[in-house]
Amino acid sequence: MGEAIELDETDRRLLRLLQAEPELTLREVGDRLGLSHTPCWRRLARMREAGVIEERRHIVDPVAAGFEIIVFCAVRMNGHSRAHLEEFEAAVGRIAEVVMCYSVSGDHDYLLKVLAKSIKHYESTVKNALVQLPHVLSISTSVTLREIKNTTDVPV
Repeated sequence: MGEAIELDETDRRLLRLLQAEPELTLREVGDRLGLSHTPCWRRLARMREAGVIEERRHIVDPVAAGFEIIVFCAVRMNGHSRAHLEEFEAAVGRIAEVVMCYSVSGDHDYLLKVLAKSIKHYESTVKNALVQLPHVLSISTSVTLREIKNTTDVPV
């Protein structure tokens, strides 16, 4: 990741367009913004270099892929040494069902988003992975009932 850069209105329009319609070609993006190929490419390259644009990927709908259960787990640690936190974070990174992990402030230390195909699958994930995580004092879970909003778009 590079240094922070100042985004002008054209950069913001470019980012909004790419987030809304990621399948557009560079030529189509340029046409919509009133830019030729080269300035459009330069702006994209500059934003990639600065880390504004992280990567291109396809987003998979978890439910359509068979993951019916989405659970948020609030984790409280029994120690906060750097070694404990690094060990926990490395272990979480190896659990495929944990798709997001945030270090948070407040009553808990981490918030995990866990996907499971069924309650039985989630139970197995808890028994075989989550309760095995190092230095965990407690895990409080909330099973989602329905999704109201889920976006990867950044409001630029």
